Amino acid sequence: MRYIITILAFLLCATIAGAAEMPHFYKGVRPLGMGGAFTAVADDENALFYNPAGLNRVESWSMGLINPLVEASDSNVDLYEDIEDTDLDVTAEVTDLIRDNLGETFHTRVALFPHVVMKNFAIGALAQGKTNVEFRNAANPEINVEAVGSGSAHVGLAHGWMDENLRLGLGLKYIVAGHLQAVYDAGDIASSTFEDQVDDDTVDDSGFGFDLGAMYTLPVKFDPIVGLTILNVADTDLGDAGELSQQVNIGFSATHQWRWLDLTGAVDWMDVLEDAGTDDDMFKRLHFGLEAKFPKILSLRTGLSQGYGAFGLGLDFKLLKLEYANYAEEMASYTGGKPDRRHVVQVSLGW
Repeated sequence: MRYIITILAFLLCATIAGAAEMPHFYKGVRPLGMGGAFTAVADDENALFYNPAGLNRVESWSMGLINPLVEASDSNVDLYEDIEDTDLDVTAEVTDLIRDNLGETFHTRVALFPHVVMKNFAIGALAQGKTNVEFRNAANPEINVEAVGSGSAHVGLAHGWMDENLRLGLGLKYIVAGHLQAVYDAGDIASSTFEDQVDDDTVDDSGFGFDLGAMYTLPVKFDPIVGLTILNVADTDLGDAGELSQQVNIGFSATHQWRWLDLTGAVDWMDVLEDAGTDDDMFKRLHFGLEAKFPKILSLRTGLSQGYGAFGLGLDFKLLKLEYANYAEEMASYTGGKPDRRHVVQVSLGW
């Protein structure tokens, strides 16, 4: 097949922020299984993206060498089947393809994040791509595409004071990104010059950014933690590729340990100042999570993300780690409008 709609091939090298999707530069599988509530948990490599202060909570060093991540919407399977039955060189067939999927949003994300993490320090390189394609307009069928492909380098530092009840962290990052935001009709897609058109519509640039984080452990039962993070301080300018808006998140977590189980509950209020989102619905910014860690191998997770259920699991065999999460992202400007149910899987080789 000539393309798979060049866009859907592009998403294999392409990160996006959908029109109403709440932005977050990188979403880890473990946090997603906990409903996205991770600001006051952040005790692994995900601290680089959620709260760098959490690096002070890391108990032992770890290394991820090869850890591909793949994420897709429920609706993607039906779309791929429709594409297989469509001649993308024929405008009429592309028109039928779009009309058959009107109102649907198709999402795909891929990522690779080799890293080294230890107490108070982390370093990693992230290559990722995420794309949303929306099929719309019955009168003149077209697709709305937002995609960004990025490569980035990350360093995180943290330190603890007051018997490590107070933790502060700093995350530094350099990002090279390519951004595509365009609308294409059936004639554009069927055209022999479609790939060139996509290339012309794609812009790329780079920039530096940094994140700040803090955590405070209250000296009471269950070790409750209050977390605060400022992501993309003063906005991260990526030139022609756009910018990553500053985002202030606050969170709360508590943990209870038994001999055979560690149970952690968490809640996050993301984008408190409404700097990053495209709407003002508070419920889209609320996340609740629960994680149960059993001895040695198994972790089970569940939560509520933007009002929708989430769940996940992790299997840790030392050199091999498997992670899965299922969650929904709200694509409308309000909770309950247009949920996009997604599956994400990651396989990691390392220590």
